[in-house]
Amino acid sequence: MKQKVALVGPGRVGCSITRHLFLAGYPVSAVIGRDREKTLDACAFIGCPAKCASINLADIRDAQVILIAAPDDQIRPLADKIQQQRQTFTSITMIHFSGLHPADIMRQPSSETTLLSLHPLLPFANRQSAFEQLKNCPCVLEGDKAALPLGEKIVKALGGQSFQINGQKKALYHTAACIASNFFVTLYGWACELLEAADIDKAQASALLTPLVQATLNNVTTYGPEQGLTGPIVRADVGTVSRHLAELKKISLQDHSSYLNLAELTLSLAEKSGRLDRQSAKQLHSVLSHKPEEPK
Repeated sequence: MKQKVALVGPGRVGCSITRHLFLAGYPVSAVIGRDREKTLDACAFIGCPAKCASINLADIRDAQVILIAAPDDQIRPLADKIQQQRQTFTSITMIHFSGLHPADIMRQPSSETTLLSLHPLLPFANRQSAFEQLKNCPCVLEGDKAALPLGEKIVKALGGQSFQINGQKKALYHTAACIASNFFVTLYGWACELLEAADIDKAQASALLTPLVQATLNNVTTYGPEQGLTGPIVRADVGTVSRHLAELKKISLQDHSSYLNLAELTLSLAEKSGRLDRQSAKQLHSVLSHKPEEPK
C-alpha cells in the first residue's frame, strides 16, 4: 500500500507533481491552499475528490508524506507549522521542491520527521505542460538517508531521472539552473527588443529568433558549449564586435555594458575551445576593455 500524500501549496509545481503521484496510485488525503476555489480547481486537475480541498492546515493529519510546494522563503515557517500540527501523531516525511534550500531547512530539534528535498530541473510556466515534461526530467534529491528511497520512488512515479547532490552545494546548483533557464529568457527578450529597435515587428521578431535559438540548442547538446559556439567572437571578427558595441552605445549604456560582460564570458569560452589564436584573442580583449565612462 502506497503512503498517503498531502499537498500544501497547490500551485503549478505542486499540482503537476501530485497529479503524477495520484495517477501512480498514491492516495491524496488533502490539498491545502489559501483560496478554496483555487484549491478545488487543483483537486480537479490532480484528479482527487473535491473533499480533499481544504484551507485548514490541520487536515494534513491523515497524511504520511507531506509535499510542501511553496516559495523558498515560506518553506521554513510552513514546515514549522506543519510539525506543530503533527506533534501528537506518528512520524512523517516532509518533502520540499526548492532548488536552493537543503532539506535540513525544515528540521526542528525535537522532531522525528524525515526530511527530503526534490527539485525537478524544469521550468514550471504552466501546470499542464510541466506535468507532461516531467517525464524524463532530471530530479535532484537531497536529504535524510532514510528518505532517499522514497524520493527515488516518487521520481520514478513522475517518469523522471533521479540524481543526488550535497546539500551544501545546492545554492551553486540552483544558480547554474537559473543562468541556463531564467537568464536565457532574459537574453531572448533583450534580443527581441533590439530587433524591434531595428524596425522589425514585435511578433515577427520572436518568429525570426526561434529557429536560431533551436538550432543553437541542438548544436550545444550535440557538440558541447566549446565546439557548439558560433558567431563573431569565436571567428575573431573584431570589426563586427566593435560595430555591435557602437550600435548598442547609441541605445543605452546598460545595453552596451551588458554586451561587454557577455562578450567577455564568450571570449573566455572561445579561448577554451582552441579555435581562437592568441593574437585574435588579444585584439578582442583590447576592444572589450574600452568601457565607456558613466555619465556625470
